[in-house]
Amino acid sequence: MDTPIVFVHGTNAGPWTMADFTGYFAERGLRTLAPAYRHHDETISGETAELLVGTGIDDYVEDIATAISVLDTAPVIVGHSLGGVIAQILAARGLARAIVLLNGSVNWGVLPTTDGERALAKRLMSAGPFWEGTLLPDFDTMSEFGLNKLVPAEQRRVFDQLGPESGRVMFELFFWMFDDNQTTRIDYQSIECPVLMVSGTEDLAVPPSTARLIAQRHGAQTTFLEVPGFGHYLMLEPGWRQIADLCAHWLLESIG
Repeated sequence: MDTPIVFVHGTNAGPWTMADFTGYFAERGLRTLAPAYRHHDETISGETAELLVGTGIDDYVEDIATAISVLDTAPVIVGHSLGGVIAQILAARGLARAIVLLNGSVNWGVLPTTDGERALAKRLMSAGPFWEGTLLPDFDTMSEFGLNKLVPAEQRRVFDQLGPESGRVMFELFFWMFDDNQTTRIDYQSIECPVLMVSGTEDLAVPPSTARLIAQRHGAQTTFLEVPGFGHYLMLEPGWRQIADLCAHWLLESIG
């Protein structure tokens, strides 16, 4: 396969979360690219947080669109969490040959299906008007909803690398029903490329029951794989290579 693969990270994170996957495909002779959203590839600091104030998901979409514009062909876009939303938006623009959503976040119009998702949203609500500033990750929340399949020492190691995130981004992602701009609304009918959705059974942030609602909106070109025992940060979990193998096999079958 000569199609480049672009890896797109989630909130509060950076390209480092996709490093194992990037290395896995690069070792197989494929061109890989792992761009960062603005202010997500820098040392965590108060200044970084200030720069993020007012930044929206549309800005991140343009960051990734700019990064892939230098490629000579439409890439495969592999997105984790928020990166999955961005992959779909770019695919709807005709900028992807295929997309892979690794526990992709919810899109506009997709309601939570579990008490856990609602509890996570309530924790954000308790932060006050967070959309006006930035949000730092909370260890208890991350260890419960994002890093629940890692041992405590690994939870802390990963958490310590996370940084601030734009409150507006979190608002657009979790409270899409109040977003007048409908930022995460996906034009599903404009996505003509193959779609793979990988959903961990232990993902409490975007559980399979919710992910399936997104898959249904995509229709027949979508392959939905529910993988037992994986949580939200499946690409950082001990069995990540199993997920990479699944993606590689699907890509070989889907686009050669």
